[in-house]
Amino acid sequence: MMRTAVLSLLLFASLALAGGAHAEQFTFTVQSDLHLEFAREICLEALKKAGVDARFEPFPVAPERRLAAEMASGKLHLAFLPPSVQRLLPEGFASVEDIRIPLERGLLSYRVCLLRGAVPELLKDVRTLDDLKRVTVGQGFGWGDVDVYKAAGVPVVEVPFTSPSDPLRALAAGHFDVLPLGADEYAGFLDIARQEGYGLAADRHLVIHYPWYRYVWVSRTAPDAGFLLEALTRGLDIVAADGSFVSIYEKYKGRFDPASLRGRTVIDLPSPYAREGDIPPRYRHLLIVPR
Repeated sequence: MMRTAVLSLLLFASLALAGGAHAEQFTFTVQSDLHLEFAREICLEALKKAGVDARFEPFPVAPERRLAAEMASGKLHLAFLPPSVQRLLPEGFASVEDIRIPLERGLLSYRVCLLRGAVPELLKDVRTLDDLKRVTVGQGFGWGDVDVYKAAGVPVVEVPFTSPSDPLRALAAGHFDVLPLGADEYAGFLDIARQEGYGLAADRHLVIHYPWYRYVWVSRTAPDAGFLLEALTRGLDIVAADGSFVSIYEKYKGRFDPASLRGRTVIDLPSPYAREGDIPPRYRHLLIVPR
């Protein structure tokens, strides 16, 4: 109770300063992956609507595990990650806190596979989990999704992910058979593959489904961490309610048509780190449910 009161007073003081001629500008270090530009803009808009003048300083692209370690050390203020066993342990929550706004609107739960263009019908006859087990899946090093596929008995190969091109090159080179990506992100990766000449295609037959959400994670140990968490929580509530979140999302991702996934075979996998009900009620209107 005391902590909340103090943080609220800090935020009120910042709002008062924002109206003055010499309002302080805050600098926060943030995860800088190119495909997460939409998330950074959503958070900047949220801080603006909470009355905070902020700029983001990009933190070098790094695997999820390093990002989590840097948040714990206080060198990284903000990251945009799915839950993992490390972050969900009590000691994980001692160093970071999540704001469970579904940045990708729930569409990370629905995976469409990229595959090599030479075998575009590879998944045409995949109907069951046993069928899927005959396919090797590619994932980035340290991704929590690896645990989903391993638990289901699906072969997984982990590859570097320091740029969007890394897993695409690995797929093109034959290190694995398919690269499952969120329903709102696979088209962007396919565009990169086309520009760079990897000869990849998007599967038209299958959706792999498991509950999976990308949240905003805030360091508890970075400078001004408590102030940032309070302001960002308030601001995200505002942008979720006033339509700004959806506007920014669609600026980068386009308007998703749920019908684009209908008619496909859906294989459901259990998720060790997420459930359908994890999204707070105030954010559930942001979710897109293709089925």
